[in-house]
Amino acid sequence: MKDNMKRNEKMEMLRFAITINLIIGLYNIFLFSYDKSIFNFMIGSLNIGVWVFFRDMKLIKAMVKKDK
Repeated sequence: MKDNMKRNEKMEMLRFAITINLIIGLYNIFLFSYDKSIFNFMIGSLNIGVWVFFRDMKLIKAMVKKDK
């Protein structure tokens, strides 16, 4: 039972980190449109890319299961 709770906590923390990546990515894209800094565009694109590829919870479940 204790291991199951740890797995649920890990999944919840990963879901939170993915959501934070989306928020930071959108903010960096906004900064790019305001300041035209290519650095903000690159970081924003990478953050949104992380959200796109890891929003499917099947990948996260596989990662948590592999970590065990």
